[in-house]
Amino acid sequence: MKKVIYSLLTATLLGFSACSEWLDVAPSTEKDRDDLIETEDGFKQMLYGTYINMINPSLYGHQLTYGMFEGLARNYVWTPIQNYNYLSTDIRPTIDAIWSTSYNNIANVNSILKDIESRKSLFSNGEGDILEAEALTMRAFTHFDLLRIFAPAYTGNEKTISIPYVETYERVRYPHITEENVVKKIFTDLDKAEKLFKDAGDPILTGRTTTSSGKGEFLANRQYRFNYWAVQALKARVYMYINNKSEALNYAMKVIEEGPFAWVDASVLTGNYPDRVFASELICALNVPKLSTYYDTYFTSEKYSLSDGWGIYGLSVFEDSNDYRYLYLLKNDKKNNKVISSKYDQKPHSTSTLMKETVPLIRLGEMYLIAAECNITQEPNEAIRLLRELKLHRGYLSTDKGIAADASETQLLEYVRKETRKETYAEGQTFFMYKRLKLNAIPEFSPWSSSMTTLMKPEYYTLPLPEDEKEYGNIPSSQTGN
Repeated sequence: MKKVIYSLLTATLLGFSACSEWLDVAPSTEKDRDDLIETEDGFKQMLYGTYINMINPSLYGHQLTYGMFEGLARNYVWTPIQNYNYLSTDIRPTIDAIWSTSYNNIANVNSILKDIESRKSLFSNGEGDILEAEALTMRAFTHFDLLRIFAPAYTGNEKTISIPYVETYERVRYPHITEENVVKKIFTDLDKAEKLFKDAGDPILTGRTTTSSGKGEFLANRQYRFNYWAVQALKARVYMYINNKSEALNYAMKVIEEGPFAWVDASVLTGNYPDRVFASELICALNVPKLSTYYDTYFTSEKYSLSDGWGIYGLSVFEDSNDYRYLYLLKNDKKNNKVISSKYDQKPHSTSTLMKETVPLIRLGEMYLIAAECNITQEPNEAIRLLRELKLHRGYLSTDKGIAADASETQLLEYVRKETRKETYAEGQTFFMYKRLKLNAIPEFSPWSSSMTTLMKPEYYTLPLPEDEKEYGNIPSSQTGN
């Protein structure tokens, strides 16, 4: 019954698009919420609901992972919009849905955080602290992606008014604040979440045994929820985005050296049940029950292909045919004359529900790439070591793994860029790397030329606020045209 009630609460909160209406909730729905926060199970159902919202196709179920942002990064033959004209009527509904769905879910998260601290006595085994930490991490994670999407690249724009950071469950028009203040609030949430996870003994940190059913179910499958190591990895990602390389390196190396994540074994990449998401390397992922349906819908179309039969098979990026990501994560659809990603095509081969329905959010390889980039200037040999280790575990056979011992800083950065494109392909991260680096030209998979690029302008990297937000949102008047 409570699961059904929370579905109604979620549906109500998700029914609004304007900032001022996020919390315009009917009294009957508020009564349902009041019932939920009186029990341990009610809080858990509310948290599960926020994860369900995250896998909405407007968010990480499609657009923010293998959908629109992969197209914007020119990782498919298709691009979602010509010349990055975000005001086009073809793309505005998708952009607006990202904004409204994200903030509506933040409202759901804040509904949990409003009362969780005063009701910790409902929980045992530290589960109340872990639940609060997951909610805080989700709030930080979502705001960070909204910042990356709807505000200019951080470096040089720290004082620019950007987005609201919503921390309370109340009906107000939250003010848009500067990029640096958004980042400060992200770290405030992550610092608190880190302490809660640590003090409560998050099983992914302590190795505590959990079960897949019964009392321990809430703490099972920690890689499919926000967890202690996801906080460390997200800190590395945020610090890298704001160009604080010393802290980015610190957190990336903490995950690499202390985390429980293991490189995928080549033996699980073939056979009847191959692992195409490299599950042992996932720091945080989402369970998307409709993933196989989404895969059949999108990746069987011409849009999500890498070529159209001209034979360009991605080797300009996957430069070695021994690369696991080339061998096992691309599929030659000869019948339809195209090459497509098979990362999410696990339904014929896997008996594991989680494996079949996995969309990665953060993976181990990204930590190696962050650490490598951070070392380029001061410790180039360490950057080379990290890149070679990554490529060793991607099947490269040569001694140098394609990373020259005398590589210049420019060449090392190019290696990092190329590996990031391969490592996070169809996961929505490439576009934000290009934005962070302020590239004026980006490579693309083209059916006509393996060296084709797309020219970029700074404004191409920033999506426009919804019209409702510009009209009704709490934005300083000098910024309403942004």
